Amino acid sequence: MKTYKFRLSKLVLALLIAALVASFGGIGFTAYRIYRLGFSTVLLGIQHVVILIACVLLIVILVSILIRSCYKITDKEVLLWFGIIKSAYKIADIESVHLFTKTNKLVLYFKNERYTVIVVKPEWYNDFIKELLSKNSKIRYDVSTTDGTEDDDVTK
Repeated sequence: MKTYKFRLSKLVLALLIAALVASFGGIGFTAYRIYRLGFSTVLLGIQHVVILIACVLLIVILVSILIRSCYKITDKEVLLWFGIIKSAYKIADIESVHLFTKTNKLVLYFKNERYTVIVVKPEWYNDFIKELLSKNSKIRYDVSTTDGTEDDDVTK
């Protein structure tokens, strides 16, 4: 079972790191406020605790997104881990895999008219498709290549 790491854009990666820095800053600032003001009132104490809990939860979620965002193909399922969120797609429910070369997107189409876009490095598309097709040979594989403008696709 090979793991295909989720490809995050540079903007998303920068935003995740900025949110991590802000979370650590929130913990530091709240610790400073606790040191300076203490728990002088009940409301202030609740505020300190809520901010600390929120920052710690945010750190856990963001770190899990950075570390564990991947696809795994098992014998029966395609697993998507996006941080602490896990989605499973049954391989038996996949009707087709389509590679759009113009937009460089790999899409899985399911029997119930649902679909999902696979977001990994384009270099891994062939390995991903080969492994998926080895689990279920009934899956149809299509590639669309367009060498003109989209006006060429319209019948006149």
